[in-house]
Amino acid sequence: MSDQLLSPLPLEIADLLDIVTDPVERMLLTGEATTVFEAEEKLLDASYPEALSLLASRLSDEELAEHPLLRLYRSYGSPPREDSLL
Repeated sequence: MSDQLLSPLPLEIADLLDIVTDPVERMLLTGEATTVFEAEEKLLDASYPEALSLLASRLSDEELAEHPLLRLYRSYGSPPREDSLL
């Protein structure tokens, strides 16, 4: 194997944005988010209408369960119950 194949290619952020399709990774690369948690939360907040549309669609339960957006929603789960209203 040649040394050229082992050395990293000099990529610019713009080059990476051409090949990265994951919205969380794109937010991190562009500086829109500074952590994965922040990027995922922004994505979930912005994708709420899309999630409702998916749930109203004719997709089967199995197809819905495998959709990346709905998998991300499930991974966050529900917020913990509050012990007090105050």
